[in-house]
Amino acid sequence: MKSKRLKKQFLINNSLSVTMKLATGFIFILTLIIGQVYAQSNSVDKFIEEGIQLYDKGDFAGALARYREALNMDEMSPLANYEIALTYIALKDYEKAIAHCENVIKGESTFIDRAYVIYGSALDLKGEPRKAINLYTKAINEFPENHLLHYNLAYTCYNLKDYKQAEDAVIKSLLINPGHASSHLLLGYVMDAQGSRIKTLLPLYNFLLLEPEGQRAKAAHELLISMLQKGVKIDSDNSTAIALENNGEQDEFRAADLMISLLNVSNNTEENKKKSERELFYENTRSFFTILGELKQDNKGFWWNFYVDFYYAMTRDSNNVETFSYYISQTNGDEKVREWLANNKDRYERFSEWFSEFERKD
Repeated sequence: MKSKRLKKQFLINNSLSVTMKLATGFIFILTLIIGQVYAQSNSVDKFIEEGIQLYDKGDFAGALARYREALNMDEMSPLANYEIALTYIALKDYEKAIAHCENVIKGESTFIDRAYVIYGSALDLKGEPRKAINLYTKAINEFPENHLLHYNLAYTCYNLKDYKQAEDAVIKSLLINPGHASSHLLLGYVMDAQGSRIKTLLPLYNFLLLEPEGQRAKAAHELLISMLQKGVKIDSDNSTAIALENNGEQDEFRAADLMISLLNVSNNTEENKKKSERELFYENTRSFFTILGELKQDNKGFWWNFYVDFYYAMTRDSNNVETFSYYISQTNGDEKVREWLANNKDRYERFSEWFSEFERKD
């Protein structure tokens, strides 16, 4: 009996020993597999990072070579496929860009909405804007909070002269991301195309706050100044007349449109002729923002809540408006503007703090 017990115990112990050895072996193999996957993942990320660096330097062929190395290790890597699609856009090979976007969209990743942005851009650039619009619309139903999908839809509609749809789409982009400079700029151009002076000025001012320098800023600043000076005629005898056009400006902004022209007329008084363009721009901007705020009263909606409230709040401290006016004028190449900004860094910091704390409404 005793021997049978010992034999049974030996069998149990031996069984446990075998089980433990099997478990230990399994854990070892699992660890090995995880280690290999981790090492592979690191290598994929390394190749992609190197590709991005080459892309940023303009070496698109070199970038593609690195991305292909990543695909050799992970054929369906969403990030590698996305970066390849982006590179093919730069190389104007839109069919290949689309193919790699489709690889991303077929999988499960956080890059699907961004792949739709590239996909739509490729369709638009290859001369198929209607297909791009259909794709953006489909993607927006799936990813309504991606502001770039709304922006790209607006941009394509703008190029097709479908200004109303472009306006609606770019406004949605701004409500999602008020800091997207390109959306402010596009909205300004969309409203200019529709002949609305006030609604052209409002987003242009905001664009220049976000992007005060560069070619886009230069063009936006020139358009802004031309809008401010519009509607006033000076005859040969120096008499001034206001010529309001039937430009489709809605009644809610009609009074503001008239007031801008009156401000422009006042620039020709003897007192104002002694002032520099910089001073007049600041004073006219402050008056414009003040007038808009006073006109708001019970007016509601995107333009009043999103833009007018912002600019009117700025007037509560005239230093803010002056700093704003100089800051957005950097692109005109006036050394006096840069000199003013250099001498008033403390005011710029206060304005920057105010701007970062301001909460916009839709």
